[in-house]
Amino acid sequence: MITSSNVVAYTGTGAQNLKPLSYMSFLAAVCLLAAGNASAAVEPPNSKDLTQGKWELQAAKSKFCKDAPQHAAREIFDAGWGLISVHWTGTDVKGAPIDNRYVYRYDGQKYPVDILKPGEVSITWKLVSPSRVEFVDWSKDNKMIAENVRIVSDDGQTMTQTTKFSG
Repeated sequence: MITSSNVVAYTGTGAQNLKPLSYMSFLAAVCLLAAGNASAAVEPPNSKDLTQGKWELQAAKSKFCKDAPQHAAREIFDAGWGLISVHWTGTDVKGAPIDNRYVYRYDGQKYPVDILKPGEVSITWKLVSPSRVEFVDWSKDNKMIAENVRIVSDDGQTMTQTTKFSG
C-alpha cells in the first residue's frame, strides 16, 4: 500500500566532468531525479550503468511529501571491485548539512544506507538495464519501506527516480 510519494528533480550531465548546461529540467511521478539538456553531448562515465555521474537537485521543479531540502547533489561512480559509490551532499530543510556516503553492488544483497554511521535502513539494488536501476529500502526488522526506480533518458541527460513508500 502506498502511503505517500515525492516528485524530486535533479539535473546533471551523467558525465564525470560537467559541461555548461543550457536548459535544466526535471519532473517525476513519485520521486524524481533528473538532469537537464546539456549544451553539448557528453559520454557517460559507464555505458553499462547510465545512472553514474553528477546530479543536482532542482527543488523548484520537485514535489515532496515532506519538506524539501534546500540543496542536494549526488555523485554516483564505479568504485572498483564491483562496487558503486554514492556521495550525497547538500543542505536539509532546517539548514543542516547533508553528507551521506554509501556503496552497493547489483547483487540483491542488503547494503547500509550510510557507510559513515550505523543506520536503521538497508537497500537492495538491481541493474535492470543500462538506463534502469531498481532498489528497495528495508527496515532493520526486514520490512519493506519503499520501492524505487531510476531511469535515465535516451539522451543520458535526464534521470528520474520514482519512489513508492509502503505503509
